[in-house]
Amino acid sequence: MKIKQIVLASLLWIIPLTILGCGGDAANSANQLNLLEKYKLPFGEPSGIAYDETQNVFWIVSGGDQKIYQTDITGVILKTLSYKGADLEGIALDSSGKSLWIVEERKRELLQIDLDGNVLHSEYIPLPGVLNHGLEGVAQDEQGTIFLLNEKEPGKFVELNSDLTIKLQKEISFAADFSDMVFSQKENCFYILSDESSALYRWSKEKGVLQKFELPIQKFEGVAINSAADKFFLVNDETNELWIYSLK
Repeated sequence: MKIKQIVLASLLWIIPLTILGCGGDAANSANQLNLLEKYKLPFGEPSGIAYDETQNVFWIVSGGDQKIYQTDITGVILKTLSYKGADLEGIALDSSGKSLWIVEERKRELLQIDLDGNVLHSEYIPLPGVLNHGLEGVAQDEQGTIFLLNEKEPGKFVELNSDLTIKLQKEISFAADFSDMVFSQKENCFYILSDESSALYRWSKEKGVLQKFELPIQKFEGVAINSAADKFFLVNDETNELWIYSLK
């Protein structure tokens, strides 16, 4: 009888530790987003944002004038890139810190540009579907792998090979649409934003949705993170604002 009790007690300790270590909801279920600051941006329809932690600056895509801006942490413009888009959406800073990846939604095109806006490479991504429900987000992990997000009809998570051909397509349907994503090296997972569902999701390729954060309004179109500081940076396409959140 005593042996059975010892075994049972040991199992009760092991089970919670296993759950917490798997990267699931239990690890962060108490965390919520806490709004720290809001800044009005001096351009319209921000639809994508990337954060450069080495310089503490943002790269923000404008769907209004189809330009890309470098701003400081409060949204003040530091630089305007020469690239002029047609239907610009997502943006990601390359792991080298020396170039940017952007997506053109209707063209189904992924482009690499330098930090002045010159095109280094462009790649057509053959994804079917409604033209204005195409590419919305782009992200890169620490190994340099590029990931893409298709808005809806259908919602898709796409992983590319090193030559930028499609390696994996995974249909996703946990939100009404998908407007941007960013990769968290700290957690080895993605944060995926939904405009229509007014939510930010922590998501894994293997396990799906790990956590959901409710947002107060719709039209959030871009997300970036500072993992070390547990901060999230969101841009709203309708209010033309930069929202800064922390985890609490």
